[in-house]
Formats: sequence, structure tokens, C-alpha cells
Amino acid sequence: MGYAEWNQKATLWLQTKIGRKARIGLLAATVVSYPIGSILINGPFVNLTFPKRYSIENLPTRLSKIADEEYQRFLERENRVPKDAVFNLHIQKTLDSSDDTVASGSLGVRTGLCVAVPFYARFESVQDALDYFREKYSDGFDFLGEKVPIRWSSDELTSQDFAECFTLTENAYRFLFLRDLYAHDGYSALAQRSISWATWTTFSSIFTYWIHNSSRLFGGTAASFAIAYPILLGAAWYANTQWHLLYRYLTDIHADAEAGRASFAHAEGGKEYYWKMLKRNRIMRDIKPSLYTQITATGDIRGIATPIITRYDHLKDVNEEDDELKQVVNMDD
Repeated sequence: MGYAEWNQKATLWLQTKIGRKARIGLLAATVVSYPIGSILINGPFVNLTFPKRYSIENLPTRLSKIADEEYQRFLERENRVPKDAVFNLHIQKTLDSSDDTVASGSLGVRTGLCVAVPFYARFESVQDALDYFREKYSDGFDFLGEKVPIRWSSDELTSQDFAECFTLTENAYRFLFLRDLYAHDGYSALAQRSISWATWTTFSSIFTYWIHNSSRLFGGTAASFAIAYPILLGAAWYANTQWHLLYRYLTDIHADAEAGRASFAHAEGGKEYYWKMLKRNRIMRDIKPSLYTQITATGDIRGIATPIITRYDHLKDVNEEDDELKQVVNMDD
């Protein structure tokens, strides 16, 4: 069947009652399918889907105590009770999963929030990290799709520096746990992307329907629908992605600020967390120059929603405020 014959038959079918319903049904499904699926996966079924999406296990006892204290701190600061802030905390099973926390759900809805902190949170010392790297990454470290050759000899300065970047203090853990609570609070943490998708695809569907039915340029053919639908859907997807990145940026900065202002120790912990993240990225870029396309000279990851260097600089500003306050506190003493 040639293009002209296919286009004619498909156009006639779209003009039938079933064809019109199918066209409207496709556009309606485009608007509602993702929001419904996303809210179900990250809402009522989050405790079932989260372990399937990410490789996780229970948090070590050493970290559970710190996490509980930060959770109580959050409840007191926000005047909340546990039933209104359901929180399930885990740790990732492998180092390859993510360099930062992964999360699903929201602390602001009754279905709760599931969080898995990075795998390296389990390291208690630099030696623990070195022993793990020697065993699991003897031929090099996998990062951003590249194999980074690192010699894990105990006298190798690079390996020591690298391992230190994966070993955090208690202050850093306190900041991390509290930051994650603020970063995924409120209904928007659950529904923001779904609402955005429904909004943008509603516009794209309306324009697709209008172009197909009314535009003289396309003449209401099946080909016009087949061309307009993916183009406008792609535009809606792009707009939704950019809107989500903006939301993520604003939320991350807010969460860092709230956690950093909790105490002097939290601010120091936040600076340590992001500084070590930047440093280990720079080390890997120095060893594997081809990573320059993915890692900046400062150690940032290109294309992420919230640049690491921005988060570090923001906490430096918070820390300067704390230093001024600390002087006043010392004078009062």
C-alpha cells in the first residue's frame, strides 16, 4: 500500500465515529496516563515499587540512630507528628546505583516518603573504603560510563584522597538526613511533575486537535495528525522536563538552607558533603581526561538539575551567617 492510498484510507477512518473516538481517546490518554501512573507508583504503592526500582537494604544501626534524631528534629521544627510525616529510610546496596540520595513519594502526604542514602554512607573509615575498592574495583572505578583506572596501593596518594572523599563525618550525615526530609516535603514532591505534565500535554492535545481539524495547511488528513501529534507532544515533554528541573533546583536550594541553618554542625556537614563530592569528581576527571565532557573543571556533573558547586557556595553563605551568630553566642557566654 502506497503513502497516498494509506493516507486516504486512514483519513476516512478518522472521520468515522470510531475514528473520532480513537483520536480523542489517544489525546486524553496522553494527558492522564502519566499522572495516574506516577501518583500510584510514588503514592499508595511506594513501599512496593521503591525496592523494585532501586537496589536497597536496611540502614546500618550506626546510621539509624543519627537518622532518628534528625527525624525528630524535623518534626519539632515543623510542628508535625509522625503519622503526618511517614518516613522510610534505606541505604543503597551498591556504589553504582547513585552518587547521591534517591527518593520516591512525599513526606507531606499520608502515603509517605521512601529514601535511600548513598552506598558509601556505610564506610566508617578511610580504610573501610580502601578495602572495599580493592575488592570490588581492582581493575578501575566505574563512573558515568567510563572505567577510571585507580591503583589502590596503600601508599598511593590518589587512592587515599579518593577514599577520603567517600568517608563522611557525623555532621555530614546529620545534614544529609535532614536535607532529604526538607527536599521531599509537601504535596508538590509527589504531584508536581504529574500536574506539569497534565498541563503541558493538555495544551499540546488541544493544538493537535485544532491543527488536524481546522488548519487549512494540513487539511485534516491522517498524515497531519501523525506529524502534529509527536511534534507537539515532544514540545510538551521538553517543557515539562525544564519545569521539573526548575522545581528541583528551587527545592534543593531550600532544603540545603533549612538543613544548614539547623545548627553550626549541620552547616559544616553540608559543606563537607558537597566538597568531597566535587573533589572525587575532579580526581576522576584528572585520571580520565575523557570525562571532561561530563565533569566540569570544578568537579560538577554537567546537566544535573542543581549544580553541586552552587549548593556548596550557598552553604558557604549560610556558614558565614552562622559564624557571625557564633561570635554573638560566644559574647553572651
